[in-house]
Amino acid sequence: MHYGAHPDQWLEYYEPEAVTARGAVMVIHGGYWREKYTASLGAPLAADLAARGIPAYNLEYRRGPGSAARMLADAKLAVGLIKEAGPITVIGHSAGGQLGCVLAAHDERITQVISQAGLLDLGLAQALGLSDGAVDELLGPLPRASYDPVELWPMRARVIIVHGRDDEDVPVKIARRAAQRAAALGQEHTFSLFEGDHYTWIDPHSSQWAACIRALSPAHY
Repeated sequence: MHYGAHPDQWLEYYEPEAVTARGAVMVIHGGYWREKYTASLGAPLAADLAARGIPAYNLEYRRGPGSAARMLADAKLAVGLIKEAGPITVIGHSAGGQLGCVLAAHDERITQVISQAGLLDLGLAQALGLSDGAVDELLGPLPRASYDPVELWPMRARVIIVHGRDDEDVPVKIARRAAQRAAALGQEHTFSLFEGDHYTWIDPHSSQWAACIRALSPAHY
């Protein structure tokens, strides 16, 4: 399903053979907001969700330098294509965790964000210069506070923060500080560390992915 004229403005629907859940899940891939990383990263997760009876959507969106506002606009349009009534959970990996949280702050249909090794504290990521200054590249002249999850909390949706102890792409300190900020701001959240690196989260056969399935709101079953 296309929600705009740009080639990267599309949402792929994975329809279960037999629906066993209320609502739907939208998967948002990561890749430090760069164009070379695509929705192919999220496709195996969406397929696994559908196989479990959960309606799933895999989001592609415009990326690249200065794309923060375009990404949010795309995600807002894409949510409007979700046809199921009931709660929406966003599962966002890495940069997808950032976009998922910012989206949830703007759309009350989203009741939960599962952040897999998410970039939830852009200020810290910027200070650390992660991925060769990816945050500066993302924002350009835009104000960081408008796109930084920890600056938008508290919000209605709860945030499930999960992170791998051996993550070399997004340091564990990002997750720890995000959890600390969530607690200080009154943001409903949980925080759990697991074995594994940055990419085990997007392997549908991993125990890390199984933990994400367990974290889904009971409203989806």
